[in-house]
Amino acid sequence: MQRKNISYILISGIPILLFIACLFLFSVNAPWLDDFEVGPMTLKNWLATEDLTRRFDLIWAPNNEHRVVILKLLVLFNYYVLGQFNIQWMIWESHLYLIPLFYFVFQILPKENRWIRMASLIFIYLSFQYTLSSYWMIAALQHNSVIGFGLISTYLLAKNKYFFVAVLCTLLASLSNSDGLFFIPIGAVLLFLQYRWKEFCIWLIVLIGLIFLFFLKYPSMNYHAFAFQFFVENPLKSFFGFFIFLGGFMDFFKEQSIPIRLYTTGLFGFGMVLIWAKYLYEFGKGTLSTKINLWKKGTLVSSKDLFILSGILFCLTNALMISVLRAVFGDYVYLIGNYRIYAALAILFTILLAFQKINAVRTTYTILFVSIFYWGFSAYTYIPWVVANQNRLTQSYLDFNSNKGGLGFTAEQVNKYKLAETLQEFEKKGIYHPPKIK
Repeated sequence: MQRKNISYILISGIPILLFIACLFLFSVNAPWLDDFEVGPMTLKNWLATEDLTRRFDLIWAPNNEHRVVILKLLVLFNYYVLGQFNIQWMIWESHLYLIPLFYFVFQILPKENRWIRMASLIFIYLSFQYTLSSYWMIAALQHNSVIGFGLISTYLLAKNKYFFVAVLCTLLASLSNSDGLFFIPIGAVLLFLQYRWKEFCIWLIVLIGLIFLFFLKYPSMNYHAFAFQFFVENPLKSFFGFFIFLGGFMDFFKEQSIPIRLYTTGLFGFGMVLIWAKYLYEFGKGTLSTKINLWKKGTLVSSKDLFILSGILFCLTNALMISVLRAVFGDYVYLIGNYRIYAALAILFTILLAFQKINAVRTTYTILFVSIFYWGFSAYTYIPWVVANQNRLTQSYLDFNSNKGGLGFTAEQVNKYKLAETLQEFEKKGIYHPPKIK
């Protein structure tokens, strides 16, 4: 290995080590809001019954409009295998998705100047733009497991390997969060572009069956009907929200309700869509007959481009659905911390796409320097929030444990649902160790 490549590897270690250190130092072993329903209450109710039907219902029951089966199974795994109910551990476990993600990215990069390009992408993606998705357990498990399982599936499909493993991973993504279902049509697009009709039919039969099962006794249809009605009455809000969502990686204003947040993120989101449109236009050049012949041979789109396409389509479908279903909550809803992980993923795949075409060394170095500056400014902006969030959650737990309002609940709710008693019971059993003021 060349000495300069070792230098780039060492440089890449800076964001990796800081990201890991912050996860270990500043995540808190305390549930917040929706964490209670899918975490301690699920475990409590599971242990309170031995009826298999009741236990299945507990695992299958949605949280809001999401089936979070994988999250609940992880709760049980930690209890039965590791002997603990631990919010921190589940946050850490959810971030294991970064291993296959960065492996796939590395494999997709051109061999020339691969390590410097990899360093740029690591600095971009391991920024602190999506802190809520990293430090809130339910958001971390939902988003990280969907991205992890979903991209394993599309990578295998793009490489034309282990088809049924890809089917399984799409199933797991769909059972992690509702947007995992998007990988069903995305996988179908990849199989269609590869002219793999047999697998295409199997894919649709198996996974469309999952869709029907997913929406069986689905509780949120009325909410979605209201959201669609709002969209019909206010289509421009969703139109602009689409670009704001995609440009969320450029939000450095820490939840302030100021118009510049919308202008900057919307502008960058629009610019990213223009980049995608440019590459789509270039792909469309050439005669139709040539395209059809290449398609029938299965060589119309390379495996690398298919994987990149799958990532971009996933971000696009998320932007489309969120801009329609969440517009009713106002313009700034697109920029909340857990949604920004999709904006970060979008810019990761956009740069990965650009790297397939960029050969100039000077341009590659420029992207690295911009990535480092971006990462540094992100860390400067959001690490104070990460530290403050740890203190806030710890103090909130102490208030909660004293039968006051805390961890997202009022004192009346804490008493009514016996939330504090549940954690205290776990603590007595030695399976839960609450946070303490340092």
